[in-house]
Parts: sequence; structure tokens; C-alpha cells
Amino acid sequence: MDITSYRQQRAYAAQYGFIVGLIWIASFSLFIIGLTQPLMGNLSLLVGILSIAAAGYLVRKFRHEVAPLRFWHTWWMATQIFMYASLLMAAAQFIYFRYIDNGLLVDTYASIMQQPEAVAMLQSMMPGENVEQVGTEVIGLLQSISPIQLTFEFLIYNLMSSFIFAFPAAWIGKSGKTPASPSQNQ
Repeated sequence: MDITSYRQQRAYAAQYGFIVGLIWIASFSLFIIGLTQPLMGNLSLLVGILSIAAAGYLVRKFRHEVAPLRFWHTWWMATQIFMYASLLMAAAQFIYFRYIDNGLLVDTYASIMQQPEAVAMLQSMMPGENVEQVGTEVIGLLQSISPIQLTFEFLIYNLMSSFIFAFPAAWIGKSGKTPASPSQNQ
């Protein structure tokens, strides 16, 4: 792959990453709504999984319309798409945690950890420990994390996941008929 086609691939990956990033933002929004309405949480998971298929479709579109790619080039393009999506997602998450959340996420986890099922699960996971004290420490830790720290945690997680999500997206992008080269079209 020459430098011109690499730059072209990177430019398309940025555009496609914007699209996938918007899908991730929708998924995150549904997750936040799902904290109070469980059906939306399930829909959030579905939208998140569909983002992998969307990235694969976009890679396939690039492969058919712009330049044929080998599998590893397809994987790298999908990885770049998810990395650009991660950056957009981080910006949206920072805005959410800094200006909108007002402790909703921490309060939801605190109420979940106080339910009898969660207490029983924690007791089975940590026999001999004071579960109430551990729960209080975890909630205190969550409350002490600043929005920027929380955003960076999610950003690192999303960037690491990019390498994994790129495999199924590349597989989808590489599937289908091999595009004809320009010499075969004449």
C-alpha cells in the first residue's frame, strides 16, 4: 500500500469513524436511559453490537468503491474507524459526565449495591468481608472520580476494544464478492 492510498484510507476511516461514533453515542444515551428503564438498556446493547456491523459495512463499501484491501488492511481500517469513534465518544461522555449526569450513574450503582440480591452476590464473592463497608468504599471511590478521569477510563477501554471489534468488522468488510480491478472492467 503506497502513501497516497494509506492517506486516503485514513481519511475515509475518519469519516466512517464519525458515523460509528454517532452510533456509539446513541448506544451510550440508551444505556443512561436504561438505568431507569431496563428495556432501553437492552436496546443499548443491541445498538452497540450493530455498530460493529455498520463499521464492517463501511469498510466493505470502501473496499468495493475506492480500493481493494487485503484482510490485514481491512482490519487496520476497521481499527482506525473504531479509534476515531472512540475519540468522538470520549468528547460526548465528557460533556455528559461534566454537565448532565449530576451523580445519576453513581446513585444508580449505589442503589443497586444496596439491594438484597447484590449483597448476597458480594457475600458469596468475598466470604468473611464486611460487604456494607466494601460497598461504601466503592461508592466513595466512584464519587471521588472526576469527569475527566472517568472519560479517560472509558476512552482507554474503547481504544483497547477497537482492536478486538475490528476483527468481526474486518470479516464483514472482507466478505462478499471481490471487487473487479479497473482492468477487468474494460
